[in-house]
Amino acid sequence: MMYKVLRKDLTSPFKGFQYELGKEYVCEDFDDSDRECSDGFYAVPIDGIPYAWSNTGELAIFEVENGGRERVFNQYKQRFEKQTIIREIPVNEVVEEAKKVEGELGYKLSEVILPHNPLLIEAEVTERHKELLREWASVWDSVWASVGASVWDSVWASVRASVRASVRDSVRDSVWDSVGAYISSIFTSIDNWKYIEHQTGVNPYQSCIDLWMDNLVPSFDGKTWRLHTGPKAKVVYEWVPE
Repeated sequence: MMYKVLRKDLTSPFKGFQYELGKEYVCEDFDDSDRECSDGFYAVPIDGIPYAWSNTGELAIFEVENGGRERVFNQYKQRFEKQTIIREIPVNEVVEEAKKVEGELGYKLSEVILPHNPLLIEAEVTERHKELLREWASVWDSVWASVGASVWDSVWASVRASVRASVRDSVRDSVWDSVGAYISSIFTSIDNWKYIEHQTGVNPYQSCIDLWMDNLVPSFDGKTWRLHTGPKAKVVYEWVPE
């Protein structure tokens, strides 16, 4: 199956071209040269979706049929002479298809497409969460050097905006480090992370990942560590290291 990311109204997010469901489009000036951005209709396999996708509610993913000549550059850039938009695919269906290829890809494509937003649901703090926060504090200084350069930054725009907009300016950098830690969990094939000592095969940022998946976001203002939860990032726990 091949996919195309469009706006909800079936217009291209890049050039504004208006599509119709079920209509075959033919590019009369199809370019089969090495120019990556040229005349033709574009579509991608499932692992190419993150190139254009952002789960903000403005875009949708469609199944397409392609025909005629083609020029394939990589999973993110494939150009075709003919194209028909078949149907809109629910994101949850795309996620299930993504999970089927994650073993082959070596990363969690499903969470690249639909990342976990920890501030959608309120959580209660347990003793386990307090211990996880202490573990996270112990490795926090090493986080950004190791995971800050991770790819697909734009994929996380909606999650980052939700999380960072809900906390004070003084703690936003530490919260963004938490996003970086969560991103590290996507790369299941990485056994060793640079710039931090850790056991091979063990993610050194697992404590923060566990908090994130339990809908708790840690922050630090230089003095106090806090755990936030819910749409308003309510503070539900505070801890001042000795």
